[in-house]
Amino acid sequence: MRNNPNIIRYKSEDFPGIVQKALDIEEMTLANGLRAVFYKTDKIPSVCVNMTYHVGSKDDGEKSGIAHLFEHLMFEGSPNVPHGEFDAILHDLGGDSNAFTSWDVTSYYITIPSNALEVALWLDSDRLAGFAVTKEMLEIQQDVVAEERKYVFDNTPYGSVEEESNLRLFKTSGYRNSILGNMAILKKLKIEDIKNHFEKYYAPNNAVIALAGSFDMEEAKALVEKYYGNIPVGKPFTRQEFKEYDIVEEIKDTIYDNIQLPAKFIYYRVPEQGTKDYYALQILSSILSKGESSLLYKKLVYDLTLANDVDTSVTGMEQTSIFGINAISLKGRNLDIIGAAIDETLEEIRNGNIKDEEIQKVKNKIETRTALRKSSIVSLAENLSNDKLLFDDANRINTEIYNFLSITKQDIIDAANKYLKKNQRVVLDYLPK
Repeated sequence: MRNNPNIIRYKSEDFPGIVQKALDIEEMTLANGLRAVFYKTDKIPSVCVNMTYHVGSKDDGEKSGIAHLFEHLMFEGSPNVPHGEFDAILHDLGGDSNAFTSWDVTSYYITIPSNALEVALWLDSDRLAGFAVTKEMLEIQQDVVAEERKYVFDNTPYGSVEEESNLRLFKTSGYRNSILGNMAILKKLKIEDIKNHFEKYYAPNNAVIALAGSFDMEEAKALVEKYYGNIPVGKPFTRQEFKEYDIVEEIKDTIYDNIQLPAKFIYYRVPEQGTKDYYALQILSSILSKGESSLLYKKLVYDLTLANDVDTSVTGMEQTSIFGINAISLKGRNLDIIGAAIDETLEEIRNGNIKDEEIQKVKNKIETRTALRKSSIVSLAENLSNDKLLFDDANRINTEIYNFLSITKQDIIDAANKYLKKNQRVVLDYLPK
């Protein structure tokens, strides 16, 4: 993505009337390729350490769910930290940790009092320095993930929709993979599979570490060098090129689920995050459903009393994105009528029926949201590592707001006409069993 010519990069100079306080960010790269990003703030006596690896479920291949499973295993023990001690050490110091897996990355963070930063870096680096997963650890976490999947699919209304939609949106790329994985395959994964995954992707030259919070800058840099500098460089590998078939006619299916209310889900494949069309569609998503006065919410919930709730979203990814619309029906309402009302609204957008004040209202909200995002050290560290990893631009946390502000009414209309077409989508009707 970092060399993608479609990525837009506006700066504060392009918007002299807009005031957004820029964060002072420092960076360094170790000899083994690990990129490190630092943001120092003394507002709270804590620091967040985020380590993000450039591997996600799109890289699972035939080992369904292995990226997410390995996320679990990273907390089970490392060469110098026995099983169960990782969380215990953090807890005793007043810290905590967590992680997540997306299609593109696996991200880990530790939040800890500033005076224990060295402990956090030792704990995290020890996980990267050597493979310590045992057969028993693997079997335990395979069962944990199986329960997690069961909860999502069996106990969460419409819980299967992400997996069901992606299987139809994507046919050849790794974005069709389920993050949680196929249990029949996941349960058969062996220690050798896990070790191969670790050795291929868990290398300093395939990762970014970000520190945000209260710390001494020079000391922090020295500690990163101390704990990560001697970890060997990973072997080079070739990433799968993104190739997908064109959706040329609507794909529609009905799914019966353990739900009370029917729902309609509509998905479009749209451009990757960072592109002009991505930002235009993000703004359109907010205009359509964010707030009770938004176009789709007002129309379906209040004016036509067809839906209990309406939402739209843009799921940004490294090589593509997904524009989603969902409407939870009121009891007894017809999903086809709901779909027709959604299509009518989208057609109005494509024809240019969108108000300048609606666009400005969303931009104002984005400015506020951007400022708030900078107030959390967890959010800061995550964004710094993610932006450096995927865009090679840690300063993007200061400049992305201007990409949003650059979007015009015509940009939104053009993006809607290009991507939000009936013949380029997946439609799923969820009905009670």
